[in-house]
Amino acid sequence: MLVPLYGFLEGDTLGLLVLAHDTMNMGKAAELLVQAAKPRVTQTSEIRIVVNGLEINPSLTVAQAGLTALARFDVRRN
Repeated sequence: MLVPLYGFLEGDTLGLLVLAHDTMNMGKAAELLVQAAKPRVTQTSEIRIVVNGLEINPSLTVAQAGLTALARFDVRRN
């Protein structure tokens, strides 16, 4: 099932809507966010994914991370 998520990339001035499948891993969702923000933010290879103030493992799926429609996730640079 598609889950619309609000993604915020450190260094970007905008929050972006990311459409992710509930079975997609959070690393892939973060990659989609980074690609969408590419025109405004220089890309970095080292990132951290944060949900509700806690860093999560990128291999967790959207569902395992507890994200539902319009939930927020942040991608921060190391």
